[in-house]
Amino acid sequence: MSRLEKENAQLRRDVDELNGQIERLHTDMQKLKDKHARELSRNHEQRQQEVGNLKRILDKVYRWFPSFKRFLNMEHKCLAYGFNAEQTDKLLHGQTINYSGWLHSNKYRRNVLVDNVTAQVIRNEKRNLILQINETPITQWFMEQFGLSQSQTRKKGFGL
Repeated sequence: MSRLEKENAQLRRDVDELNGQIERLHTDMQKLKDKHARELSRNHEQRQQEVGNLKRILDKVYRWFPSFKRFLNMEHKCLAYGFNAEQTDKLLHGQTINYSGWLHSNKYRRNVLVDNVTAQVIRNEKRNLILQINETPITQWFMEQFGLSQSQTRKKGFGL
């Protein structure tokens, strides 16, 4: 009987020790969670500060170089029409490119397969950037490709 009591006592001590280890592990885990949450918060604050700084710089760039925003918008449009980054870069530098492939119109939700057309971005008298296909503004060029007149597009709700 005394041997069983000794073993029982040893097992209780082992259980108590294991319970203590579990409590320490829980405490350590909570400390790690708290530390991680602080680091995430600090990183988030740093990112927010960096974003704020970048926005202030971008606002200055827009004020100092008004055409910069136009170039960004035209870049977005060229990519959406189907030109790749290299072709878009050439277009934004005023170069004429020959293009074969698909052109996409978001306005009409349609694609056109073209073969060896010329594309160029020009500035009009108001210094706006206009993408031309075969020396025709792309919106007009798409209407011609889809067999639409301006009066038809207005009737269908595609107003220019």
